[in-house]
Amino acid sequence: MPTPFLTTTDAFLVCLTILFCFPYFVYPAVLKLLVPRTKAGSVTRRSNEKLPTVTLVICALNEEGVIGEKIVNSLALDYPSNRLKILVISDGSTDRTAEICRQYASEGIVFVDRRERRGKAWNLNEIIPALKEEIAVLSDANVLYQADAVKELVARFKEPTVGCVSGKVVLTGTTDLLRLPETSYYSIEWSLQARESELYSMVSADGAMYAIRRELFVPFPTDTILDDLAIPLGVLKSGKRIIFAETATGWESGPSGWREEFNRKVRIAAGAAQALVRGWGWPTGCPARLWFVFVSHKLLRWISPWVGAIALLTAVLTWQQTLSRVLLTGAVLLVAGAGIRFLARKAHPVLDAMFYFVMAQVALAVGAARGLSGGQSVLWKKENR
Repeated sequence: MPTPFLTTTDAFLVCLTILFCFPYFVYPAVLKLLVPRTKAGSVTRRSNEKLPTVTLVICALNEEGVIGEKIVNSLALDYPSNRLKILVISDGSTDRTAEICRQYASEGIVFVDRRERRGKAWNLNEIIPALKEEIAVLSDANVLYQADAVKELVARFKEPTVGCVSGKVVLTGTTDLLRLPETSYYSIEWSLQARESELYSMVSADGAMYAIRRELFVPFPTDTILDDLAIPLGVLKSGKRIIFAETATGWESGPSGWREEFNRKVRIAAGAAQALVRGWGWPTGCPARLWFVFVSHKLLRWISPWVGAIALLTAVLTWQQTLSRVLLTGAVLLVAGAGIRFLARKAHPVLDAMFYFVMAQVALAVGAARGLSGGQSVLWKKENR
């Protein structure tokens, strides 16, 4: 009997390797083939008289260092003042955030001061259903918007199938250790989001800048970690789409150290695990195209540490086989490169990418464990930027 080209173990490792690599390397290529070009640039805007009413909702926690600049930036937005309400929610701030916000009351800023810290989900559940405006734009306090950002977000709602629009937030001042790989990461993400918008829809939105039709908001559990997954999924399940507005631009300070970025990724992974376990994180009732995006862009990334761990364990147990040795050698080189970049501070684009990838995988694994065990608090940690 002829020797098979691939043993059962080899075939298993090949399948695991493909699953591991698919969301990072295969999916972008497949999506590029499915959607060769993206529709860049602005869309036709409505006249000021026909613009929908908008509430800009800004959630703040101990933001005395940036909230004044954020309010000034919001007041300078190129949007009719009689159709734009700016609402700031302080979630138990203990610094001068409330004092600073009250200074702008005469300029029309609506300020809600929550003395007890309850979390973003609780506040959004209470505030958004009570709004009268047609569109709610959700923003972080440390994100500054380009003057036409709200108009660019709102312009996409001319398409009746659109229920949520995500903006493009550019990070500035990122630590040297993460700058190059993070820039590459976001460039790829924005390309994927633009193509997914054309294919059908994105799955989630950028929590720092996104807009929804107010009537599509569905309240969600107050201990939900990722509101920017829960709210957009509610929009999807109503039959509407989530799209990316590349020309709706904002700026946010990037992570000042790797621990800050690591903790952010842990929180995202914990929120994803929480959503999947509770059942609401699956796009039930959505078209097959959306499921393709969900599995390829989100689900396979979220489970990639576990897929990788199973592949490595299998390779260790069958180390005599050639494919197992190749896989183990690749893993050792990847970790070694990440270690050299971190410990020796040896800056190089390849080493930077290795460190970022390994850090992200560890963060995904830690976050998933926290999400499954309920060990991740819904109350986010304020970073000192």
